[in-house]
Amino acid sequence: MFVKIKRNKNGEHFLSIPIEALSMLGWSNGDSIQWIDNGNGGWNLKKLSNLDELKLKAFQDPEVKAEYDRLQNKSSIKKDNL
Repeated sequence: MFVKIKRNKNGEHFLSIPIEALSMLGWSNGDSIQWIDNGNGGWNLKKLSNLDELKLKAFQDPEVKAEYDRLQNKSSIKKDNL
């Protein structure tokens, strides 16, 4: 599907996805969508799960991100020693 990118009065870009497409995708107003750069000028959009959305929000807190990194490193060290 191709849609036009528009600009609001504040200069912010947005796009409108037709209701039929939202219904087919199982998306609703308020869903968090991840933009994935295809590297060729195109983009894919993916609805985030509740867990993925919580992770992204948590990573905005530097202390949470540092703890996550610490646990990931600890986990990978254990796997390497198996």
